[in-house]
Amino acid sequence: MASSPTVRDVHQLLQLLEVTTQAVRTVINEWSKIPSAGDKVDDQDKRKAETQILTRELFEAKRTLISATGKFVELVATPSERVLEVSSQYNESRCLHIAVGLRVADILAKAGDIGVPVDQLSDAVGIEAQKLSRVMRCLCSIHIFKEVREDCFANNGISASLIHNEALRAYVMMFSFDLYSASDALPRALLDPELGPSYSVKETAFQKAANTTAERWNWLEEEVTVAELQSGSGSAYPGPFGPELTQAVDSKSPETLVKRPEHAVFGLAMVGGGRVFGVAHLFGMRSCKSLQRSMPPLTLLLFSDYPWKSLGEALVVDVGGGVGGFCLELSHLYPDLKFIVQDRPPALEQAKTEIWPQQNPRAVEEGRVTFMPHDFFDENPVKGADVYWLRYILHDWSDEYCIQILSGIRKSMGFNSRLLICDQVMNTTLGFEGISSAPEPLPANYGYFARYSHQRDITMMSIINGIERTPAQFERIINLAGLSLSKIYDCRSQVSVVMCELPKAGK
Repeated sequence: MASSPTVRDVHQLLQLLEVTTQAVRTVINEWSKIPSAGDKVDDQDKRKAETQILTRELFEAKRTLISATGKFVELVATPSERVLEVSSQYNESRCLHIAVGLRVADILAKAGDIGVPVDQLSDAVGIEAQKLSRVMRCLCSIHIFKEVREDCFANNGISASLIHNEALRAYVMMFSFDLYSASDALPRALLDPELGPSYSVKETAFQKAANTTAERWNWLEEEVTVAELQSGSGSAYPGPFGPELTQAVDSKSPETLVKRPEHAVFGLAMVGGGRVFGVAHLFGMRSCKSLQRSMPPLTLLLFSDYPWKSLGEALVVDVGGGVGGFCLELSHLYPDLKFIVQDRPPALEQAKTEIWPQQNPRAVEEGRVTFMPHDFFDENPVKGADVYWLRYILHDWSDEYCIQILSGIRKSMGFNSRLLICDQVMNTTLGFEGISSAPEPLPANYGYFARYSHQRDITMMSIINGIERTPAQFERIINLAGLSLSKIYDCRSQVSVVMCELPKAGK
C-alpha cells in the first residue's frame, strides 16, 4: 500500500467491492446449475466443472474476479514488496516445471486427499526430501497442490487438471525447455545492435540461448547425439530433463544420433493448448451424451462461439496444423466435416502414426482426414476449400511473413471460401475500439486475466520474433494480403476467431 492512500484509491477500492460482490453472486448462481455439486464441492467436482457449460455470464464473472485480484494487489500491496515479488516469480514457474516434469500430480492422485508424505514422494521422483518439500510448498502457496499435514502433499482443484493429462503436461514442459532459456537471453537480445531491431526468425533470443543459427522449427527437427543432449551442446540452454531426457538417452552410446525430445513435446503440446484455449471455438449449442463419454476433459464445454455445426459437410484445411490437434477435437463433435491437415513432414508423421490412430482411428479409416505436406509460404494446393483454418500461426511471424502466408491462401480461396484465424486479439489496459472493456476500476483488458496473453506475446518475441496483434494490426496485414476482415468472434477464451473473406466486388 502506498504510504499516503488517496481519495481516488479509496473510491476504487469501494468500486472493486461492488464489482467483485456482483461477480461472486453470478459465479455462485452459475455453479448452482452444475448437476450433482451437492453441499460439498471437492477437488474432483471442481475438475468436473471444467466439463460443464461455461455460460457467457460465468465467463464474464470469472474474468472480472481474476482481474480484480490484480487491482486489489495494486491498491493495497506495499509497492516495493510487490516489485520484488514479481522480480522472482520465475522461481514459481521453475517449481511448476519440476513438479509437472516428474508427474507429481499422477503420484499424488493414487493417495487422494490422504496425501503422500514427502519421503515417499522423494523416493518416487528422485529429489532429496527437504528440497522437494520446499518446491512443493512454493507451489502450495500459489494454490497449486496442497499440504494436508506437515510434509505431506495432495492434489487440489488446480493440480488435479494435470492428472494423467499428457497433453497439458507437454504444454507446460514446452515452456520449461528452450522457451525458458530464450527468456533468459531476451534482455541481451533486445539491446543487441543487430538482433534488437530485427524481426527475422533467425535473429532472436532463442538463437543466443541455444547457440544455433537455425530457426526454431528446423532446430526442433534436428537429430543430435546422446552426448549433446546430456551436456546441453555447450549452450546456455541446458537441454531437457526428467523422463524426456531419460527416454531419449536410455541405454544408448554417447555417439548415437537421436531426435530432439522437444519436437515430440511440441507436437503433443499443440493438442494440450487447444484443449485449454480452443474449447470456445469448438462446440455446438446442444449436448451429445455419447460424445461426452469419449471426449477428453476441457473439450466438453458444450457451446460454440463459432458456428461449426452450420458448415455441414464442409472441407476444413488446417494450414500449419501440426499434428492436427484442433481438427481432432472437431472430428469427434462434427462427423460430417472433412479435414486436410497441412504441415511439415515430421509433424504429419507423428499425426499419422501416433496421435490420430490413438485418439480417432475411425476418422482415419473413413478417410475423413488426410495429411498433406505443405509449406504455408507457398500457394495453397487445395483450391476453393470451404474453410482455411490458421490456428496459432500468425502470432509466430512478423508482418512481412504473415502477409506472405495470407497471400498464399488468398490465391487458393474461392468466392465462398472463408479464412479463419484463431489467435489472441490483444487489448490494452487503456482499451481498444472493437473489443469490449472491463468494468471500472479494472484495466480495460482485464489485467490479471490477460497475463498469459502478454506472457505468450513475450515468448513469441523471444523465440521467433512473433507478435500477438491488436485488431488494427490484424486488419493491416489482412488488407495488405488482398483479403477483407469480415468479423472478429469474441470467444469465451483467451483467443478469438478472426474471419476473412475475399473482398466484395466494388470494395
